[in-house]
Amino acid sequence: MVVGGMLVALVLLGQLHAGESHHATHSEEGAIGASVEELLALVRTMNPELAAMALEAEAAAARVEGSDALPDPKLQVTFEDISKNSSGLPSRVSATKLIVQQEFPLWGKRRLKRQVAEADHHKAQGEQAALTAELLGKVKTVYAEYHQIHLSMEQNEELISILRTLVRVTQARYAQGAALQNEVTAAELERGGLTAERVRLGNERKKLKARLNALLNRAPEAPIVEQPRLRTIPATSALDFGQLMPRLLETNPQLAKDRATLTAAQSNRELASREWFPDVGVGMGIVKRQNETDSFEAMVEMSIPLQWEARRARENETVAMERASQSRLEAERTRLVAELQEALLALESARGVEQISKESLLPQARMALQSALRNYENGAGESLQVLDAVQRLKKYRIEQIKAQYEQQMRLADIERLIGGEL
Repeated sequence: MVVGGMLVALVLLGQLHAGESHHATHSEEGAIGASVEELLALVRTMNPELAAMALEAEAAAARVEGSDALPDPKLQVTFEDISKNSSGLPSRVSATKLIVQQEFPLWGKRRLKRQVAEADHHKAQGEQAALTAELLGKVKTVYAEYHQIHLSMEQNEELISILRTLVRVTQARYAQGAALQNEVTAAELERGGLTAERVRLGNERKKLKARLNALLNRAPEAPIVEQPRLRTIPATSALDFGQLMPRLLETNPQLAKDRATLTAAQSNRELASREWFPDVGVGMGIVKRQNETDSFEAMVEMSIPLQWEARRARENETVAMERASQSRLEAERTRLVAELQEALLALESARGVEQISKESLLPQARMALQSALRNYENGAGESLQVLDAVQRLKKYRIEQIKAQYEQQMRLADIERLIGGEL
């Protein structure tokens, strides 16, 4: 039968189309997202959260300047020997003193204050880097999901085309008395289910497009290409745990932030211990009598650290904060190392599933479908056998698509953990 031959041709064309889908292009006017790299470059410049975090880091950098400056000097004006007139009001000042005082924090306190400010700046930079890594990871994840929907829609259309023709064949055979009513009904139901799936996938693609646009600070319906291209998964040699561990420990944004927090806590603890040592203030002044400079004055003052309880409480607080920061850094390091190991293992597992699906399961499923179609064409089989073969092909194709998506997800996790691209 000619129609049956069309079924086999559809399967072969679907197989060819599945192999070429990654190289398809989209000419939609003004659309972006032909590659994830394009979106990653855009999110760095268009996301408002990143802009706000960059300004906060800039503010922290500004606070470093002047953090070790001396306190403002003080001007003291003293009026002495004020005489009263007959009405009891002040009438004459015998001496006026003008004294300028300056306090000098000693024992390296200014240096420590600057170290605290610098650590806060590094912490703000770590927070900015962590947010950047998080947003880039979201873009990679959503883009991979967007691509997964694209492949699922392609497969759905391929299967709908096969089943549409199968329905016509079963209807023709039923009219000739060569098929049963349940064969026609089963083919119709299967096609109807795939048609409903087409609607669901279409709506899901719209949601993902809106999510991508939100990350880029664009309108929800702004155009994004409908045939995205996935990134190439690095070779196994580039995904070695021993090679990636040092990068994680050195450049992970969260670890950088926690190290800065620990540095600030250490400087605060040392600063609190030096509060037991007094600061010194000096002053110089002039004394004016009868509008003439009569003499000069000099002074030295020193704070007396008598509030022992307050200083001990401050010391205990800073020591506890330092220990907490150290514990948090160690716990975060342990968690991230384990997370990196899990991501690497999951990626390799998904790579193996895709390879098996691509090289073994999918070719066999297509051959089984072609065989079932030929048998049905020659009257040696039933449409239910064809439907079973369609279901197996669909199952293995979904497993392959999921494995591709899983690899992209885990790659995004790895790059987020090491704080950079592979």
